[in-house]
Amino acid sequence: MPQQTQVPVLGSTIEQLRAGFADGSTTPSEALELTIAHMEKVQPSINAIAATDVDAARESAAAATRRWEEGRQLGPLDGVPVTVKDSVNAVGLPWRHGTKPNDGLANAEVDAPPSARLREAGAVIVGKTTMPDFGMLASGVSSLYGIVRNPWDLSVTPGGSSSGAGASLAAGLTWGAIGTDIAGSVRLPAAHCGIVAIKPTQGRVPHLVPSTVRSAGPMGRTVADVAELFRVVGRFDARDSLALADEADCADPILPLDDVEGLRVGVLSDMGYGFPADAATLRTLRAAADVLAAGGCEIVDLPAPFAPGVYDALDTLYVVRARAELESHGDRGGEVLPGLVRWIEAAGPLSATDYERALGRVTADQMAFAAMQRDVDVVLSPVLPSAAFPAEHLGMNQDRPLEHCSFTAWFNQTGQPAVSMPFGEDGGHPVAIQLAGPRYADRRLLALAGWLEERRGTEPDWPLVPRTTPADVWKEA
Repeated sequence: MPQQTQVPVLGSTIEQLRAGFADGSTTPSEALELTIAHMEKVQPSINAIAATDVDAARESAAAATRRWEEGRQLGPLDGVPVTVKDSVNAVGLPWRHGTKPNDGLANAEVDAPPSARLREAGAVIVGKTTMPDFGMLASGVSSLYGIVRNPWDLSVTPGGSSSGAGASLAAGLTWGAIGTDIAGSVRLPAAHCGIVAIKPTQGRVPHLVPSTVRSAGPMGRTVADVAELFRVVGRFDARDSLALADEADCADPILPLDDVEGLRVGVLSDMGYGFPADAATLRTLRAAADVLAAGGCEIVDLPAPFAPGVYDALDTLYVVRARAELESHGDRGGEVLPGLVRWIEAAGPLSATDYERALGRVTADQMAFAAMQRDVDVVLSPVLPSAAFPAEHLGMNQDRPLEHCSFTAWFNQTGQPAVSMPFGEDGGHPVAIQLAGPRYADRRLLALAGWLEERRGTEPDWPLVPRTTPADVWKEA
């Protein structure tokens, strides 16, 4: 009989959980029941879960338990409890897109590509996570779900728009989540909540409807967990007309780098517009750069890529997208979050010509942004200008709630992969760094993030009991 391993289930890694399944110290059914019980305890304070299908999840976990007992696992996530964002269709669960006018729609009858890949790998989809209206806020305020809160400090935002995903992972609810990202919506909550997320190369993780700027992205507590999810969901699906073909090594493990010597790292500390990075953010950025330099990387300070006023055109694209969704609700548009409606209406009437001009400006700017990175292998930057703002706020600028996404949004426009990972703290709030690389370099970027994670020297002290007062973020690794 194999020797049993004591598994610290809540807050553990996928690898630790899987080891418990393998040696019999825990089962998928037991892990799910712990998840359900923990969810009942913390959901009232963080408001991270949009919907569950407990009966279906128990059936999936029971089937996975039998497979582990018989030694015939479906895949690397067999029996692992996960969630998907409200905006990602999953059979038997509702799609609401964070907004009250969609309340009452029928449950999904078809899995979106990320949900389909998760089920094929044996993952147990416990439920859906909360998000703001239309996914168009970088916070967790919703007309349907109310306010999502950060378990590190319940007074502050978990970020958005994958708000519930970030909060639930930090609180130890499941072992992975799928979010979506149009201006930073997996990376921003990852930064606020001290977890890891990747916005992949555009098309690498298929999703519906096809988009040139919005991606589905894996989220987890460690780089290794995100890499496990990425290997599963980053597979071709013909339903997404922009999906990339499978990589030749898509089934291979994503291992940390043994050596980073010679990598040319561009440090981007100022975008040239919007909110400047504060002292704690810049201190964390420099600490990461110093670790890379000690490993033999060449560190190059990049100039600010933009001038003040560049955001206006990008904001126009966001407003038009939000307005189109608002108008689709007809008479029920009055139920949409008032702050979101105020932002849309403040833009005034916009014509197709206005949109085309804005699109042309953004296209030119993203080309210039991509060009400035060609002499470096990776870009190291902040994710957020500062670590925290109140949970009730729509953004750092409530009149233009995506304006503070300056360090993240342009990688959506260029289609590049970008990883958010925690690397510091500010008054009990996690502070993150962002690593971005050339298109198709997702696996190398995750490997570099894993290298940095190993040398951080500390690991998050997860707020499994959500905190009303900020406390220490880190414990010794």
